[in-house]
Amino acid sequence: MDFESKYCISHLNGTISITTRKVLDENQKSLLEDGEGELFLTCLTKDQRCSPERLVELASELGDIYLLRYKIDFSGKSRGYAYLQYINAPLKEAALEYLPMRFRKLHLPIKVQASMNNRELVLCGVESSFRPWQVYQEMLEIQPFSNLRVYEYRLDKFFYIFGYRNSDTAASAHKRVRNAIRKFGTHASISWLSQEHILSRVQGSSCFHQELSQNLTQRGCFKF
Repeated sequence: MDFESKYCISHLNGTISITTRKVLDENQKSLLEDGEGELFLTCLTKDQRCSPERLVELASELGDIYLLRYKIDFSGKSRGYAYLQYINAPLKEAALEYLPMRFRKLHLPIKVQASMNNRELVLCGVESSFRPWQVYQEMLEIQPFSNLRVYEYRLDKFFYIFGYRNSDTAASAHKRVRNAIRKFGTHASISWLSQEHILSRVQGSSCFHQELSQNLTQRGCFKF
């Protein structure tokens, strides 16, 4: 496969990205950037059998690849997982059957599953002197987000759920907020949104808990 003519390869912040050079329809591209059809590959070996190029080569037997996000550590070795999308997003269902079979034939231990594409972070424990509008401004400076939901669980006690375009953008925001977390107070923390995490950390009215629980269940949020 001629990678240079078909794909663009880049390396940024612990991720090797292999992206198609095809010019896509704007609506299709927007859906893909939102994470449509994303697959989660785990149990990647650290040798060349599971290199980014090799994964794209094998996966493209089923259809053209839109993007592979291959996670690496500080030494450049695989962290054991990657995210994969096809240009034709509905190929995701066929890939869930085809890729595991293909990998088994090559004696590769790679597991394939649908990506949860968690794109929401929760900010808790913010100093009471911070008002919601101030948190909004501070978080915008750290990294822009797509939406924000604010919950007041006790008088003048809030926590904040920030939504990002996709899991990759959320991961970048998670890292940046962690590096700047002290500006929100000594007890502030940022984490991936999960029902169990939030309901165990805040104590408020039963109405609040019921509303939040229903909201999280409807959105189907899981840890990324």
